[in-house]
Amino acid sequence: MSNHDQDIGAVLFFGNPMEVIPRRLIASTTLTHEEKVCWMAVKVLSEHNRVHDLETCPQLAQMLYNDPERLEPLRDVLLKLRLGRWLTRCGESVSGGTLYGVHDEVASIEEVIRLDPDYPALVAAAAEHDREDIRQLALATLPLLLPSPIADAG
Repeated sequence: MSNHDQDIGAVLFFGNPMEVIPRRLIASTTLTHEEKVCWMAVKVLSEHNRVHDLETCPQLAQMLYNDPERLEPLRDVLLKLRLGRWLTRCGESVSGGTLYGVHDEVASIEEVIRLDPDYPALVAAAAEHDREDIRQLALATLPLLLPSPIADAG
């Protein structure tokens, strides 16, 4: 993640406020329990249909790990949630941190790229990540970023 992604500034929730925890999130085989809990924490801290100021990364690390200094594992968790399209970087918040969109289902590639034009570069960089699970998720996502041959033929 780049330096501008280091502080979470605000979050938007895109989804059904009645569904507390999406079944697909719980059933996901690509996310760890830690990543699922992080999504839940970010979602619980958000407010439906409003931009909501969110804790900084050290504050979120404190919530998840009881240690505000555990930023590297938190960055990897946020990266996996972004690669899996459960979180989308939507720009900068008014407070200067990163504005994230929280999805109640895996967002489409088109939606993510519309919200985060840097998503393809994030996926490409993650394909070289040290962690195998992050690399594998990025490599599985790369083909989805390519134009469809059917769309090109029309």
